[in-house]
Amino acid sequence: MSAVKIILALALALILSFTLVGCGKGGLPQEEIDRIIENVTTAQYDTVTMDMDMAMTVTVEGGDEPGEITMVADGTGFMDMVNREMKMTMNMTVDIPELGEQEMATEHYIVGGWMYTGVDVPELGKQWVKMELSEGMWQQQSQVEQQIELLKTAVEIKSLPDESVGGTDCYVFEVVPTMEALGELLSQQTSGMGGMDFGEFDLADLFKEMTVKEWIAKDSYRVMKTEIDMVMEMSPADVGATEADFEKMTMDINIGQRLYDYNQPVSIILPPAALDAEEMPY
Repeated sequence: MSAVKIILALALALILSFTLVGCGKGGLPQEEIDRIIENVTTAQYDTVTMDMDMAMTVTVEGGDEPGEITMVADGTGFMDMVNREMKMTMNMTVDIPELGEQEMATEHYIVGGWMYTGVDVPELGKQWVKMELSEGMWQQQSQVEQQIELLKTAVEIKSLPDESVGGTDCYVFEVVPTMEALGELLSQQTSGMGGMDFGEFDLADLFKEMTVKEWIAKDSYRVMKTEIDMVMEMSPADVGATEADFEKMTMDINIGQRLYDYNQPVSIILPPAALDAEEMPY
């Protein structure tokens, strides 16, 4: 599998995966930290709206496609936790040596027990596929489940000065989650994507650096903003490739996300074209 295909699969998984939460030791007393953690893990909501952006620089050494690849992406969407529905739209631009700038637009819906994905294909328009929604798939999409698990396993945590996000007073925390937890999360999100199953690889070893900053609302203990910086480094053996694909790949990734309009009404309507989506096995 080529380096470009591996990069695209990992990038999409990262976009879908990383809404991370953490709190811990630092300027606040430990008992206060413990109280905040408990409140964050038990905070409830019915709906939430999300905006995100991502920038990634990939350096590929060796193989048929060496060079530097840049990628930027942005997305917006919302989740209805009560009815188990979701909508997310994403736009991605990739600048690849020899190929130039490539654009990709995707839509993701969870409606009526199915997950629908639409991808714009040149000259063919938007192509739709669907998968029957399982309990595990919903949990993978649920930001709450991901946040709680990564919060519980965070190992390096620092409280920072309070800040305001959109007029809401927030606690600010800097977190380094465990590599094992991140590897497990990425394995879940990439399972079966693009013909690749990253679940069989030790993805925790791919993360060389990781910092997460979280802004937590003081009044509701809900996540208001997330900033993530990470460096991943991999060899062909790490991702089931060969030395003909590449010798070494380094990814420098920055992800930002804002969550807002908690418990506000949302309307998730599946596009008519998606009703004819081809069913894909999970």
